[in-house]
Amino acid sequence: MVTLLTATAHSGDRVDVWVLLTEPPTASGITTPEKVKHQQQAVMVQLKELGAVELGRVSTVRNAIAISIDRDKLPEVKQLSGVRSVSPVRDIQRDPPVSPSR
Repeated sequence: MVTLLTATAHSGDRVDVWVLLTEPPTASGITTPEKVKHQQQAVMVQLKELGAVELGRVSTVRNAIAISIDRDKLPEVKQLSGVRSVSPVRDIQRDPPVSPSR
């Protein structure tokens, strides 16, 4: 399942990051969708306590939550139980598909 990211207006030192979690993604066949969902919910509770705003989640090929958070909170995010790593959200712009000409 993919939840689309929404644009965020940043004030001050907020950044958008992906928080990669320790539970394997569902496509791995090692875990269940319920375990991934439970871990995402538990970590999101902790992230909200740090002032994070959720932007989206992925669980099939990657178990991660995208958030917006104050830059100075990143060290605390990295130390949360269940967090494997934190990386910037990259804004990728793609050209729309070209329709074949007849």
